[in-house]
Amino acid sequence: MRRFSRTWVLISALILVGGSAFGSGFGLFEQGAKATAMGGAFAATADDPSAIFYNVAGLAQQRHTNFMFGGTLINFANQFTGDPNDPFAAGTTGYYKNHTFVVPNAYVVVPVGGNITFGVGLMAPFGLRTDWADPWVGRSSSRDANIKVASIEPAVAWQSSSGLLAIGAGVEYRRGRVILSSNVLEPNPFNERISDVASNFLSSSWKSGTTWNVGVLLKPGKWRIGAAYRADMDLKFKGDLAVTQIPTGIVPFDALVKASLPPNQGVETTIPFPAVASLGLATTAVPNWDFEADYTRTTWSRFRQLTVTGDLSGATPLISRAENWNDTSSYRVGANHTVNATWDVRFGLLYDQNPQPTEAVSPLLPDSDREGATFGVGWHKGPLTIDATEFVLHFKSRSTRGLSPDLNGKYKTDANLVSVNFGYRF
Repeated sequence: MRRFSRTWVLISALILVGGSAFGSGFGLFEQGAKATAMGGAFAATADDPSAIFYNVAGLAQQRHTNFMFGGTLINFANQFTGDPNDPFAAGTTGYYKNHTFVVPNAYVVVPVGGNITFGVGLMAPFGLRTDWADPWVGRSSSRDANIKVASIEPAVAWQSSSGLLAIGAGVEYRRGRVILSSNVLEPNPFNERISDVASNFLSSSWKSGTTWNVGVLLKPGKWRIGAAYRADMDLKFKGDLAVTQIPTGIVPFDALVKASLPPNQGVETTIPFPAVASLGLATTAVPNWDFEADYTRTTWSRFRQLTVTGDLSGATPLISRAENWNDTSSYRVGANHTVNATWDVRFGLLYDQNPQPTEAVSPLLPDSDREGATFGVGWHKGPLTIDATEFVLHFKSRSTRGLSPDLNGKYKTDANLVSVNFGYRF
């Protein structure tokens, strides 16, 4: 029992960092409704204030003071089916609780002189939640994981007098927090069943760090070429682990459990967030149509080693192990069709790889490669704009293939995202 309790402390420390930054399922690329409607293929268009996120150089082509705010509503449908060869998971199923997640954004753009534009953006580039409904066989791995990240970025861009070339740069101030819960399970020798003997709650404080991004935009004739780079960064998380015993009503067993549960303590680790580079090519060669194709590369391979320390572990890490994640690629295409002076319609497709090795797939982060399709509309009249998007995202089925140390089975996930932005231009 003591061995089991110490193992749980290690798993809890791992959970603190596992879902907070390293699953592409927790990366949020939906930071503007127009860009989302084009499948996220926006690095070479970048013609609204969300350029601060997609390609900061695009700010320079916006020559009016502009406010834009809104967000994305996200709903997940997830199903776990236990591996018939896993004695613990066989014959079981699990589902997420029904939640609607709101990912906000807000931007302001102000031109200065004839060639320079300033902007400030508020975004949530990482986040989401995996909250499993009872009864849940994987509750010892994770019951609820709530990841919150918010960023604010001031930026500036310059455009040549001819409009052929624009360059931009910004500084991102990022804050994050992690809240997680799970249960401790023990074999009960008095009734020969598995009992829930403790609940665990891990909460980190808000931690902050800074990174930077740059972009360039070329517009020769009816073509546009955009390139953007957001640098990597490290963020040091500190959290408190609290363990609360769940009485079973069997006094001798509860006494054994109480003696073996780990004490409350703090844990900490440093997270290497990846760099993200995007390259986009767009054209207006077809009248009333804008087409764009983007390629994005994310350096998840920075996550080579995981080291976690605890307040009571001294100089010895609670856990230190190789992770060996891979860099990933995403492919995005999109189109914007001008119907008339008031309405636009938009379409997009995307394919997004995930960096997660099979042995790391778990209830906390059942990630997989993703395919998505988008449709959106834009309404603009005078100084007002409204953009709305429907985005259907399908995660390929992901099996642990018997390699998980915790819970083996197959995960199926789908998501529906609705994005809306309101804008006012002076």
